[in-house]
Amino acid sequence: MKFWSKFGPEFGRTTRHLSPYEVHPVRSLITTLPYKTIRKIKENGLVLIPTAVALVGIVKWGIKANDEEHRTHWS
Repeated sequence: MKFWSKFGPEFGRTTRHLSPYEVHPVRSLITTLPYKTIRKIKENGLVLIPTAVALVGIVKWGIKANDEEHRTHWS
């Protein structure tokens, strides 16, 4: 008895593979990465830049406030 005979055929399922002789996934990733990065920054910069600045500012403020709070008993 074959193990795979228990399973029926699947219809509508598409399988794809990368041929090492036709497709170079790593090379295409490296060559398109700078262009995609610039495009994403242009598309999302108005949201990401203020958010990143606010995040860094809040973290630095929190660290400074924590240090001030824990050093009050020193003086």
